[in-house]
Amino acid sequence: MPQREERELSRAVGWFGAFSVGYADVGADVLITLGLVALYARHLAPFAMAAAAVVYVLVGLTYAKLSGAYPRAGGAQNFALEAFGPLHSFVAGWGLLLDYTIDIALFALAAVGYLGYFLSETTGVGILLINPWYAIAGACVVAFLAAVNLAGVKLSSRLNEVLVALSLGTLALVLGAGGALHAARGGFSGSAAGAVPPRDFLYAVTIAMASFVGVEAASQLAEEVVEPERNLPRAIRLAVAVTVAVALVSSAYYASAVGSSEEAALHPLASLARSVPVLGPYLALWTGLTGFLLNLVSANAGVLGSSRVAYAMARDGLLPKRLAALSGRRVPARAITLFSGIAALLLLANALLPSVRLLDLVASLYNFGALTAYMYAALALYKLSARAGGSAALNRALGLSALAACAAMLGLLVALHEEGRALAALWFLAGLALFAAASKGKIGGS
Repeated sequence: MPQREERELSRAVGWFGAFSVGYADVGADVLITLGLVALYARHLAPFAMAAAAVVYVLVGLTYAKLSGAYPRAGGAQNFALEAFGPLHSFVAGWGLLLDYTIDIALFALAAVGYLGYFLSETTGVGILLINPWYAIAGACVVAFLAAVNLAGVKLSSRLNEVLVALSLGTLALVLGAGGALHAARGGFSGSAAGAVPPRDFLYAVTIAMASFVGVEAASQLAEEVVEPERNLPRAIRLAVAVTVAVALVSSAYYASAVGSSEEAALHPLASLARSVPVLGPYLALWTGLTGFLLNLVSANAGVLGSSRVAYAMARDGLLPKRLAALSGRRVPARAITLFSGIAALLLLANALLPSVRLLDLVASLYNFGALTAYMYAALALYKLSARAGGSAALNRALGLSALAACAAMLGLLVALHEEGRALAALWFLAGLALFAAASKGKIGGS
């Protein structure tokens, strides 16, 4: 209805709520990638993480600058619109929609994986780890999160805050107490043996990059955060600092305490907790439960992100206007329903695949859309440097550095991930065809 399209989003999110969304969408990534990075990079896993972290820090600082200067929902899509116009804005937004829709499906599966581990250890029932129940449970998680988001952003934000606080406490216990005990026993002093093939290390770097996808999430709440010009940059910078610290410490600890184990890679944080002396078996159970909760929050951040990008694109005339309609609770209900539905259908359509194969399929698309959007954000900062606050010269240098880092990472992804590059190419070709067809009408005008 017309009056619903004119409503503004509700400003009900504080700085910690914005940080929780920003951290949740990135912080849970390490719960999936930690074991895989160690599987390929072995004792060099911390260095693979550090290489990917450089890209993330540069992108995070770029977003902190632009989100404070342009506090509107859309993130890179909005920045590209300001700097380059509708076509580039559409490509950036279309990449984000790919990233966030995959985020919903991927972390719904990850949540089920950790819950399945917890249930198998406590009851001996591992049915949730076997398809089709693995995929069906993932689709149920998506449906639950869609319902939470339809109830309003305040409830969704509160869920994020509570679960992120719980997960940070658990990480502090596992990495702090466990790491201290491991160090006291000389666990970090062992010599690393064996060379790591360069291709394996570079592959590990691309997997490590998946540990840092999601910096967009906080910026998607720009129109729902109180005092966004001050609170958004603060929340993004804090999310970057905490995420990098957790990733580097956990990768060093994991490589030393667990090593390269295929079985452990299925639930890496629980495997790491299990290695803690004395408390390990009990801490692993608790970590399996909190791993489920943190991945739940990350999937929720995907629902928030996809719906806000679609809302912003529809409002700017890049997608059908109906996706910009707000419900009585002042949330983009149609966008929430549509992209949550796509994520759930992706899982259900592949429910007969082996569980690990389904996870691989969903993960193969992760990173491609995000890096495309990040490159647009970097270019936008370069062009809009004088309006981003602070020194224009420093802003341009930051933009160019972030662009070069993202381009290098995207080049590695294209070279090393055959299935992912094919599916991503199809997604972007379909998007460009949609834009070309829509631009003949009202959509695509400036």
